[in-house]
Amino acid sequence: MADTKEPDNTTNPKESVEISNKFDGTQVKNAVDDQVRKYFGSEKSDYVEGHVHTDIKLLLGYSSCLLASGAFLFEYYTSFQEAKPILLCSVIIFWLLQGVSWGYSAFVEQNEIFVGYKNDPKTRERQGILTISSEMKRYSPTYIIQMKYQDQKLHKTTQTKLEKNVASWFTEDGVLATEIVDKDIQEQAASLLRQVHKD
Repeated sequence: MADTKEPDNTTNPKESVEISNKFDGTQVKNAVDDQVRKYFGSEKSDYVEGHVHTDIKLLLGYSSCLLASGAFLFEYYTSFQEAKPILLCSVIIFWLLQGVSWGYSAFVEQNEIFVGYKNDPKTRERQGILTISSEMKRYSPTYIIQMKYQDQKLHKTTQTKLEKNVASWFTEDGVLATEIVDKDIQEQAASLLRQVHKD
C-alpha cells in the first residue's frame, strides 16, 4: 500500500484554519472559500476587492430590519387594530425583500466568492477585473475553482479552471494547509494572466 503524504501545514498557529469535520463538504468548501478570499484580498495579491455583492445584500437586510422596526414602533405607539394595515404591508414588503435577496444570490452572485480589480500602480487606472467562482458537489472531494479575468485595455477575457482533491489541502486533524492553497491559487492566477498576454 502506497504511503499518502500529508500536507505540511507550516503556517502560524494563530492563522491556522481548523474545521470540526473534514468529511463535511459545506465546512470544507467554506474554509477554502474564505482562504481564497483572504489571499486575493491581502497584500500578497495585486487586486483590490470589490464589495458590490456584500453591499447589495447588506442593503436589503438592513432595509428589512428597518421596516420591521418601523412597523413595531408604529404598533407600539398606536394600537394593534389601528396598525393592522401597516403591519400587513410591512410583512408583504419584508418577504418581497427576502425574495429579492434570495434571487440576487441565486441568479446574480451565483457561486462568486471574489471580485477584484487590478489597477495600474502609477496611474491608478483600472487594468482588469478578476472574478472567482467555486463549486464543490455534494459527496465529492473535488473543489472546483474558476477564474475569469477581463482585461480592460486589451478588451480580452480569459478563463481557467482548477480542480483539486481537498484531501491535499487538509491535514489528518482537519487543519487547512493555507500555504499550499495559496501556492496553488497563485499559480493558477499567474497562468490566467499569461493567457491574457498571448497573441
